[in-house]
Amino acid sequence: MRQPLRYQIMLPMLGLMLTALIGVSVLNAYLAAGWAKRQIEQQLGEITHTLEQSNFPLTDSVLRQMRGLSGAEFVLVDDSGNVLASSTDRSGLDGLPPDALGQSDIVLRQRITLGGTAYFHTAERFARRSANALGVLHILYPEEGYRQAWTGAVYPPLAIGLAAVVLVVLSAIAVAARVSRPMTQLQTQVERIAQGDFDPMRLPERQDEIRDLAQAINQMAAMLDQYEYEVRQTERLRTLAQLGGGIAHQMRNAATGCRMAIDILAAEQSLPEDCESLNVARRQLELMERYLQRFLTVGKPSKEANRCPADLGALVEEVLPLVRPAARHAGVDLQWDHPATPVTVLGDTEGLEQLIINLLLNGIEAASQDQTNPGQGRVVCVRLQIKGTDRVELVVQDSGPGPCEDVKEKLFDPFVTAKADGVGLGLSVAQLVVEQHGGQITWDHEPGATCFRVELPHLSRENYCVELAGR
Repeated sequence: MRQPLRYQIMLPMLGLMLTALIGVSVLNAYLAAGWAKRQIEQQLGEITHTLEQSNFPLTDSVLRQMRGLSGAEFVLVDDSGNVLASSTDRSGLDGLPPDALGQSDIVLRQRITLGGTAYFHTAERFARRSANALGVLHILYPEEGYRQAWTGAVYPPLAIGLAAVVLVVLSAIAVAARVSRPMTQLQTQVERIAQGDFDPMRLPERQDEIRDLAQAINQMAAMLDQYEYEVRQTERLRTLAQLGGGIAHQMRNAATGCRMAIDILAAEQSLPEDCESLNVARRQLELMERYLQRFLTVGKPSKEANRCPADLGALVEEVLPLVRPAARHAGVDLQWDHPATPVTVLGDTEGLEQLIINLLLNGIEAASQDQTNPGQGRVVCVRLQIKGTDRVELVVQDSGPGPCEDVKEKLFDPFVTAKADGVGLGLSVAQLVVEQHGGQITWDHEPGATCFRVELPHLSRENYCVELAGR
């Protein structure tokens, strides 16, 4: 059986406090009732003592005055049972006990009924010097007056106890709710995490253990979100490798056959060796073969043995003729700002070529989507510069509208693209190559310009000499 936390907190505390309050209230009521009875008996005893010590005769008038002071009826009788004086009507006194009770103290215990009125009765023998005072003094205290005195003494402690019980119950409910409400929120957050929603929850305002637990749950959610992202990335790359393994062999054979057919055709037609279109076609087919070979290595670190000093500007020069036909077809002006001095990096030339081609083709496709100036203004600019003493920056800027809102946050993720015929691997492979070379790739957009920046470690002349000496 499920026991909510609020009940586990509230019921034991409430039971303990209620037991204590009820016990204290009942004890106070009992003591107050005894105190009220003792006060009445003490008052009657003092009046009786005063009457016994006085010298004035006890008459009906005197006893009525005593009744006004104490609320009790007084009846004085002689040893023969004749009424000597009375504070009440003598006609209803036939039921009085004939003898005194023989007690030294006034104790209201015996109940009698006289003239239809119920009384507590006690009696005391008088021993006064005057003859008319010898006899028995009967004291009759009305039950109604005694009940009123008892009620006035007992009810206030009980009322106070009841009010305290109500306050304790309300306080217990409030405390239990205050403790259990954040726990319910934590339970809801954990259930959301179990369903795949890793958004952080709002932290409680109080600085206590529950806030610490909420912070720990938010940290766990962030870690799970990161783990899920990494798992998805791994699964995508694994799927990519599995699919590539099935098609790379056939496509590579087809590319090889196509390149051989071009060579045979050039030989048969006696085409010149410096034919630009023929050389571009051969180079494209060679790149296709190498890309298919590297396709299976996506997600695997490149080998350090394949790296060597390379002039990044020369690589850009070699790649530009391969992408110019695509730029002319799209109506994009491809501008290259050649550096005055060589910009050397240590890297895999094939991977760096693939990086540059992917960025250039991405920029050409983005610039071709610019509908503001269809006939002019479609530009892709390539710049290369040295930043500081140890970094190289390659900038590819296009005049396109920039990535759409749906893919901005995941622009470098595999298979993420907004193009109808796109695969979503160009920028992902570019980022992978940059990371394998110890660099970083970033992008920013402003109206009319989207800029991708690649920073790589610069291989200075001193490091280049050290590298050559090591080799």
